[in-house]
Amino acid sequence: MVDKTPARRPSKAVTQETLLHRMTNRIRQSLELQEILSATVSEMRSFLDTDRVKVYRFQPDGTGQVIAESVAQNRLPSLLGLYFPAGDIPPHAREMFVKARVRSIIDIPTQRLTLERLDCPETTGDLTVEDVYNQGIEDILQRPVDPCHVEYLTKIGVQSSVVIPILHQYKLWGLLVSHHAQPKAFSPDQLQIVQILADQVAIAISQSHLLFQARERARQETIINQISTLLHSPLKISDILQIALETVVKAIKGSGGRLYVSSSATRSDVELYTYGAQPILSEGNQTLLEDYPFWQQVMTCESRFPQPCNVADYWRNLILSEEEAVRLRSNAVSQVRTLNDIYQEPQLLEVVPVFRPTRIRSLLAMPLIYGEQCLGILSIFRDEIDTDILWAGRFDPDERQDRVRSSFEVWRELKLGQTSEWTDEEIEICSSIGTHLTMAVLQNRLYQCEYQQRVLVEMRNQELNKARTVAEEASRLKSDFLSSTSHELRTPLAATLNYLKLLKEGFYDNEEELKEYISVAYNSAENLVDIINDVLDIAKIEAGRMTLNPEFIHLSLLLEEQQNLFRLESRQKEIILVIECKVERVYTDLMKLRQVLTNLLSNAFKFTPSGEIRLEVVPETIANNHWVKISVADTGIGIEAAKQDILFEPFVQADGSVKRRYGGTGLGLTVCKRLVELMGGQIALYSPGKGKGTTVTFTLPQRC
Repeated sequence: MVDKTPARRPSKAVTQETLLHRMTNRIRQSLELQEILSATVSEMRSFLDTDRVKVYRFQPDGTGQVIAESVAQNRLPSLLGLYFPAGDIPPHAREMFVKARVRSIIDIPTQRLTLERLDCPETTGDLTVEDVYNQGIEDILQRPVDPCHVEYLTKIGVQSSVVIPILHQYKLWGLLVSHHAQPKAFSPDQLQIVQILADQVAIAISQSHLLFQARERARQETIINQISTLLHSPLKISDILQIALETVVKAIKGSGGRLYVSSSATRSDVELYTYGAQPILSEGNQTLLEDYPFWQQVMTCESRFPQPCNVADYWRNLILSEEEAVRLRSNAVSQVRTLNDIYQEPQLLEVVPVFRPTRIRSLLAMPLIYGEQCLGILSIFRDEIDTDILWAGRFDPDERQDRVRSSFEVWRELKLGQTSEWTDEEIEICSSIGTHLTMAVLQNRLYQCEYQQRVLVEMRNQELNKARTVAEEASRLKSDFLSSTSHELRTPLAATLNYLKLLKEGFYDNEEELKEYISVAYNSAENLVDIINDVLDIAKIEAGRMTLNPEFIHLSLLLEEQQNLFRLESRQKEIILVIECKVERVYTDLMKLRQVLTNLLSNAFKFTPSGEIRLEVVPETIANNHWVKISVADTGIGIEAAKQDILFEPFVQADGSVKRRYGGTGLGLTVCKRLVELMGGQIALYSPGKGKGTTVTFTLPQRC
């Protein structure tokens, strides 16, 4: 802001202390440096009664800019905001201000330059300026003004000037300059007060620098706290990493970014998160940006730990101690790789084409490293910028041109596509967030390892529980089988022995009773043989020792044989046996098919107190394959749905009451299932429920 108010001439009654008090208070009313500088130039111009007072700040490249100014209206032109080339105040002049700690007073009419030492005992120190070595200090303190300098000041309308250096941390920060359009003399008291004012400005600059550092630190801590809170949130790790990427890109004024997480022992594929501007890879190109040599070199490192042989070892290797966390933070900055201009990096020549369609110009890459293990890489992009600088007159940057500019009219310099350098503060923020991202990835991998361990343990427990259940069930079935089989074997065996004993000892009264005893003994022995045959059949099938003797079987003859076999039982129980056959013949083992049909019909008659039993044979085509479908349906006691699937297991019956009421060992359906599968078919059982009958269906391949 330019102060163009008329200068106030101080009255003689105003003491030096009052003036300093007012000026100091005005400076101290604000902590903002720009406000302090504006107050300084206003008070100084009012005090010296000059036409212009400005604060000239040096840039890192030696150029300078007028950042605060107070100017009298219609006396001198405003220079606020204008830049001046480095040659306007040459290096030896800047060195004189710092090492000799002098202020300069120039009077154009007399063309005299006065260098006054500041109130400091180390005035000359170890000067290296050539003039100090060649002349005595008395000659330097007052000498003629260089003609070029006279021409320079004359062209900007200045006849007298006072220049006071502003030092910050032992470096020349800027100049406090007073210009007047007429010759003017300054008293020692005025110069002393102005020097005190400059010292106050230096203090304000230090305080402003501290304030800036405190604010920057607070901003960094706020960002880090946001990231830390985010990492402990219940969100998914993918959402957390995406938000963290967006936060760090915005925090350091990037235009886009990528977070690449490499594969691990628990995850074979890589993870990639993107935000903002991205390089444009060709369509169909499966290569990631991180696969190019530059990123691979940044990420390349040897593993500190031996390759884990299992998940548990990998988990133990990833335990992050407090000491390791501190080391991660302390080494993070040194790991950051910054490129202010990607087009000047030889390693990026191969990948430059993917950046050319974009405005991306700068790159910051930080590997996510734990120990010697690289977990991924964080890449942040920054677009090129356009600079617009207002110079105080057009100048020729060629050092061979040593003439004063002919005009100081504003000259605008517009540069397109310039780089924007990464600052130390931005690198520090990125490294801090990168450290947190590293720990987040580590924690997620620990969680994945722990989760995998829990899953494996749970699966193992389930397998053990299943094995225990199967073992307990097998033990129960074995006990039931032994109990049932021993009873089934003992009953016919005991009957056979008892009747044979009666026959042996002649305990019968007549011929009819003799035949009855022989018949009962024979039937008991036959029943005993059937039980033993069932057990042996199952054993032979499971041992793979039962062979097939396939042949073409005329089903009508076989079914007629079955009808004759069960005719007597059908009449006795008054149960109708209905047989329907729509298939002429089938190619299979006759003996085994007969055994299956006999077992199924025997079960049907056993568990059907009344009604009918239906045996049907029909052709069936499934997926262009031809089958013979045979079903035995009854109207008997039926089976509960929950127990239907287990009836084909050995020694299983619907429940104990069925076994007690109807007898048997529970081997019939098991034998049927083994025989049907041996013949290349399948068998199934269905019952609508208890008391609603049962249908057993099996299929056999049909061969022409």
